[in-house]
Amino acid sequence: MSQITIETLTPVHIGNGNFLQNNADYVVYREDEDSFIAVMDPQKILALVGEEHLDDWLLSIENPDDNIQRFVRRHNKKATPEDYALRIITNFAEVKASDTLKECLHNGMGVYYIPGSSIKGAIRTAVLSVLAKGKSLENKIADRSNKITAKLVEKEFFGKDPNSDVFRFLQVGDAYFEKDSGIATRMVNLNIRKKDDLMDKSKAQVVEAIGIGSQSIFQMKVTDTYYQWAKMRKPGDIAVLPKEMESLSSLFMLINTYSEDMVLSEIDRWTELCDSYSGADEYIESMQSVLDNIRQCRKGKECVLRIGYGVGWRFITGGWSEELDNFNKVISASRPNNHFYEEYVFPKSRRLDVDGDVLGFVKLSIN
Repeated sequence: MSQITIETLTPVHIGNGNFLQNNADYVVYREDEDSFIAVMDPQKILALVGEEHLDDWLLSIENPDDNIQRFVRRHNKKATPEDYALRIITNFAEVKASDTLKECLHNGMGVYYIPGSSIKGAIRTAVLSVLAKGKSLENKIADRSNKITAKLVEKEFFGKDPNSDVFRFLQVGDAYFEKDSGIATRMVNLNIRKKDDLMDKSKAQVVEAIGIGSQSIFQMKVTDTYYQWAKMRKPGDIAVLPKEMESLSSLFMLINTYSEDMVLSEIDRWTELCDSYSGADEYIESMQSVLDNIRQCRKGKECVLRIGYGVGWRFITGGWSEELDNFNKVISASRPNNHFYEEYVFPKSRRLDVDGDVLGFVKLSIN
């Protein structure tokens, strides 16, 4: 197994499905000029105030004019948020009373981590996009029930079932980060609509993420020896391993080429839209910064990959279907009520935070 260093170039959110309620599950507080979010630890709160005040606690939660900080201080004057927090998050968001916090994934000890399955899934998307680019796959984007899906395309390149799938020979471990690497940021949309301004804050959301510049080390390996053994044992059952997956070096080169193409196309698309709309400058600037990082990667040793929440439809799918003659079928299946939005390009929105930062970009380096 090779050791891989992963560094977050932008905030990264891998969700666990939970939404924390303000003043019930978390509180916002300030220290000097800095803002923090304390995620509550109920056991610590009970230890500070005593179980006899449990009913008072419930009344405090239901009272919009009260908050957890004031409640705890009433019963324990020396208590600070650090005394009853499960974890402390550096806060860059303007948090409103009604805001929920989209929680990041943690292990049982409260440590932030990116699962190997998330990294592997993003790599799979990159490889599929490169292999499918320019291929005539119009008749493979729907299953027997005429449902639009990429399953037949994946079978074409990776194998007919999980046992024959070549990605079983790519092993990827989990990446664990420091407890203090968490941040909170407020996500908004760039949205093409009838207004001239692209910035759309109507669906704003506070999100917990792993902050920029956080690092971890995880394990990754292409088990080519195992692949050769399995291929020899059952020649007809195992798909052909793409040459780009024969080593980590060649795989990293593919990933970096894919990421460069995707980011460059994003910059070109939104730069063109700036002729008709305003508000995309910060998004373009963020993408240009990512592009600079991609182009500075050492060939075969480093690459930039995008993973997690907020990456958008193009990065989730790899964008390879955009070249198909029947891409309109993909659009209809991917965009609910598409007939209302046919005058707009697809996809017509992007997720970013209020400072213009995009989510999900990480740099991988072979140690």
